[in-house]
Amino acid sequence: MKNYLLLFILTFAFASCSECCQTAEAPSNGFTSTEGELVTMGSQESVDVFLTIDQAWQARDYDVIKSLVAEDAELVRENGEVLIGGQAFADMIEADYQESVVQNGEEWGWTINYAFSVKPTGTDKPRGEYVNARFTGTSGVYEEWYQIENGKLISWHQTKRELTKVED
Repeated sequence: MKNYLLLFILTFAFASCSECCQTAEAPSNGFTSTEGELVTMGSQESVDVFLTIDQAWQARDYDVIKSLVAEDAELVRENGEVLIGGQAFADMIEADYQESVVQNGEEWGWTINYAFSVKPTGTDKPRGEYVNARFTGTSGVYEEWYQIENGKLISWHQTKRELTKVED
C-alpha cells in the first residue's frame, strides 16, 4: 500500500511540474490587417542577415548583396522607384555611390541607429520576419524595413527625411 501511495505522489508531482514548466508562446505585441495574424518579436538571425547586407552595402560587395537578395525581391526606394532582385539592388547602390561620392564628393557611410526584428504569426502562411532599421547619414535619416525569409531579403521599403538643422 505504501508503494502505491508513493507512486501516486510521485506521478502527481511529476504531472504538476510538467504542466507548470511548459514554455508559453511568445506574447503578441501587435497585429496586422490579415485576420488572425499577430505580431511578435523576431529572431537575431534575421537581424544578422540585415547586418550582413548592410556591411556588403558599405563595402559595395555586390556578390554578397546578390547572394542575399531573392531574384524576385521587391525593393522600394524612398522616391517610389521599384526595383526587382539582387542585380537591380546592386546597380542602385553603385549608381548612388557614383553620384554621391564620385560626382558630388560626399562621404560614403552612415550610422545604424537601431535595428530590431518582428514577425507575423497565427496564420498558415508565414511571411518571414521584418527587420526595422534607422540610419543617419550626411544626406538624411532613413527608415527601412527588410523582409527576411529563409535567410534572403524578399522585400525592402525605404523612407527618408532631411536632417534637422539646429540653429545656434
